[in-house]
Amino acid sequence: MNRSTLKHRSQNKGSLAIALLVVFVMVTISAAFLMRGVNEKTMAERSANASVAFWVSEAGLQKAMWEYNYNNCAGMTHADGQTACNGNKTMAGTLSGYGDFDVTLDSTNTNVTAIASLPGRTAATNVKVVRKVRAVLDKPAIFGHGMFADGQLTITNNAEVDAYDSSAGVYGGSNIDHTNGSVGSNGTTTGIVHIYNNAEVWGDVSTGPGGTVTNTGTIHGDISDTNSIALPAVVVPSSLTSLGSLGVLTIANNATQNLSTGDYKYTKIATGNKSVININGDVRLYLTGVTTTSHGVTTTTSLATGTAEVSLNIASGASLVIYTDGKITFDNNTNINSVAKSPVDLQIYSTYTGSNGISISNNAETYAAVYAPKTDINMSNNSGLYGAVVGKTATLDNNGSVHYDTSLASMANPYDVSILTSWEEYQ
Repeated sequence: MNRSTLKHRSQNKGSLAIALLVVFVMVTISAAFLMRGVNEKTMAERSANASVAFWVSEAGLQKAMWEYNYNNCAGMTHADGQTACNGNKTMAGTLSGYGDFDVTLDSTNTNVTAIASLPGRTAATNVKVVRKVRAVLDKPAIFGHGMFADGQLTITNNAEVDAYDSSAGVYGGSNIDHTNGSVGSNGTTTGIVHIYNNAEVWGDVSTGPGGTVTNTGTIHGDISDTNSIALPAVVVPSSLTSLGSLGVLTIANNATQNLSTGDYKYTKIATGNKSVININGDVRLYLTGVTTTSHGVTTTTSLATGTAEVSLNIASGASLVIYTDGKITFDNNTNINSVAKSPVDLQIYSTYTGSNGISISNNAETYAAVYAPKTDINMSNNSGLYGAVVGKTATLDNNGSVHYDTSLASMANPYDVSILTSWEEYQ
């Protein structure tokens, strides 16, 4: 075989090797692209499934919230023999076509967890996608302002609103807050908030969208118009409405009435000069009111301290919650909760829908949190309220003062629905 033939064969072998190498490289590249495509598809599917699982867990949270707010937890399971929304509760459900959720709501109706499983809770571990979410349920605040009205809010004639923090002690000295004495309204009309004749607000003033503030007094904060705060009606607990009435509680001149821990239902409390009511435990009062008609006007009255120097004292560590279907009037040098001086210890909830349902006037000193969304609240004539008020309308007049207790700002509205206030995913 000559040298030319050997050289030619050598060249053919080299060409074949290169061709095989090229084929190998192309196959490898093709396989890599194919594998990449498979991996990307798998990753996309996993990502999509993870997103779906997240929304399934969210559906579980929403279902638990609905059960608590609107169904008295009837669709939930109690492992400890409790009923309604008491005790620890669980619920299993399916979001049709997507996956399963398992939810737990604790005994405080605050902490809720949801575990989502795709394609289902019984699927094999190697194909199941699981996401876990936990959240906190809470109700919106009830006393976010010193004064708040659904409609007209008026502060006039040397009246003043400022703030303090009762958890830091009594009002005065360094415990006077000239920043957070805010007032507001849900109203959306011109002049829905009216501040005039030397009135002074040491905080922000707010209205509903389009509402305006008429101001010839002094506002030390900002003015805004974005309010849309739900003010649900008061619902008296069934444990109080079902009680038998004890009639009228009459306290004679200079007499003292002591109430110990428990629930009481009266039509009315009638007080005499310098009479005293002592609250010596955790007390709930339901006052259904006595209805009278004068000159064609019908009025229902629950408590009126029209006589002089009545005192309602709440002992240290005690509390009083008043539910009233009629008017309440604190008048003529009345002292309400001015011993312990803790506004949260006296909560007043009014169902009254007539006019002027809450009145505080003529040097009355009151430490209380008052929620009366369907009636008017009037404070005047050197009266001082320490705490907060919410009414259909609210008026502060003639040297009256409201000292907003900022420690009430975190207090939840018991008549509003719960919302998710925070949530996080966990492993």
